[in-house]
Amino acid sequence: MLSLFLMDYRREYAVITGLITAAVVMNYSVECLVNVIKSIRYITEKSGVDIKYFTIVLKVVGVAYVSQFGGELLRDCGEGAVASKVELAGKIFILYLTIPIITSFLNVCIEAVNRI
Repeated sequence: MLSLFLMDYRREYAVITGLITAAVVMNYSVECLVNVIKSIRYITEKSGVDIKYFTIVLKVVGVAYVSQFGGELLRDCGEGAVASKVELAGKIFILYLTIPIITSFLNVCIEAVNRI
């Protein structure tokens, strides 16, 4: 609300207010995320799933959130073109991070076909 009010009078203060608010929200979100990660790690250890897959999934989710957050922040600052590029870079990085999972899946498929 304060950011919207300041937008009419001093745009630069509105942007700073938005950045500070985003930082505070991210701080609280990270605290909750730590608890979620601990819970998922516990479940992963109990299920016997390889921890590397869990790590990759967490990285992918993190990149998705950060690139979306960065894109929205840039759009709020009036930089729509740059925001689109940041989101595209995030998607490309997610694809890069998933290469080990894709490779593992393809190896399983090749082994299954060879057994037939």
